[in-house]
Amino acid sequence: MEKLKRKLKKKTRVYNIYTQNEADEAGLDYSHWKQTQTGDYALSDDGFVGKCIGRKDYTDKKGRVKTFVRLAYGANWAGNTNKIQYLKNKEYGVYTQANPEANNWAVREANTTRAKNLVNAYVGQLTSTKKVDYNQLGMIYRPDQKEPAATVRRVLKQEIIKKMVEKKLREVLSEKGINNSSVLDTMLEGLDIARAKQDVTNMIKISDAFMELLEMKPNKKITTDMLQLDVSNSIGDIIAKEEKSFKVSRKIEEDEPAE
Repeated sequence: MEKLKRKLKKKTRVYNIYTQNEADEAGLDYSHWKQTQTGDYALSDDGFVGKCIGRKDYTDKKGRVKTFVRLAYGANWAGNTNKIQYLKNKEYGVYTQANPEANNWAVREANTTRAKNLVNAYVGQLTSTKKVDYNQLGMIYRPDQKEPAATVRRVLKQEIIKKMVEKKLREVLSEKGINNSSVLDTMLEGLDIARAKQDVTNMIKISDAFMELLEMKPNKKITTDMLQLDVSNSIGDIIAKEEKSFKVSRKIEEDEPAE
């Protein structure tokens, strides 16, 4: 049995969620959620039992009656093909929407305090010398999940969350004096020093970096993610390659996609 906290009408309530076997052992009287009544126990489509907290009929413009059912662990219209699955709702942390995995979920999630806390923590790790710790981020974001690290990776891939990370990252880097101009100035200064010392090796390396920025190399597409010139690319790469620690300037060479 699991306990689920829900905030309803400004009051926090705790509901017991049973597996179907647990409900049978406890002798609970339940029915499928489409047939259940308010106050009774309802069975989800993935085999969980919890209270029905609301059931209301609505009449559409064509005079057809439709029933919306609200459970402690989910909600949906009682149509023939509609489902309520507790585990899916739990994964997204949404119990009031018919389709919590829809795109609007990410928009709603982006406005939550936990998402903002996650972004702040993630950017803090990106700008440190240590590797990104997804287990730690998962405990900050959704410690109630079975696999918090997997949950946090999933939410960080949402476009709206990536934009939040990008914005926060720009703010942090700007506070540290890192921007487009400062990065290019540093490269030019390094080139001047290498030239003065007649350090051919470093001159070639810096020139090579400029060639990459200008995409001057044939048959290759070069992306230089200096986290200010192309923050979006760097975010995706860091998520995909968590073993790499944050660097202000990192070069990633990718083959030009076939036409």
